[in-house]
Amino acid sequence: MRIQFEIKERLPEIIHEIFTSEKWQSDVTEEQNGLRRVVIKDLMYDSKANIEIWENEIHIKTAWSNYTYRIFTQGNSVLCEYIGAYRGLLEQNLLPQLTPVKNILDTTVLDSSILGNKKETLRNYSSVNAQMKQGNPDIQSKEHTKIFHRDHHPTVVYDEFIKEGLLLPSPGVTVKE
Repeated sequence: MRIQFEIKERLPEIIHEIFTSEKWQSDVTEEQNGLRRVVIKDLMYDSKANIEIWENEIHIKTAWSNYTYRIFTQGNSVLCEYIGAYRGLLEQNLLPQLTPVKNILDTTVLDSSILGNKKETLRNYSSVNAQMKQGNPDIQSKEHTKIFHRDHHPTVVYDEFIKEGLLLPSPGVTVKE
């Protein structure tokens, strides 16, 4: 899922928090040509996030889930672009404070594995996402079965691909269905 929303914080505030937060330890790993690469580590949970700080942009990539946050200025606004799972949006422990200006559920999902390029609000996306996970037959339209075709595996994982109790083939062995 990819979504963009305006946030209240300004880039200098976010940069300040990256270097001074009590929630993590900050280590600058590289500094050159207007780029600072920083790793923030939560020593209690042995997790980290990689951050690139540019003059007008900050990129944050979480280590465990590889969700990305791109924080940038556009005109007088500061926007956050998030690419990752719905359940991970703003839920990371190693993330500076990012406060949406408006109700984030009213934000348009720009693209996703569920909706493709169809534009929906995050509120509708979350509803479709929940119904898909519950296997609601009403939501299994032709449009969604095209998006969730079994050939998309492993990008989209269905239970039919998970067979408990079966031995996995050795690497390089072709399995016929």
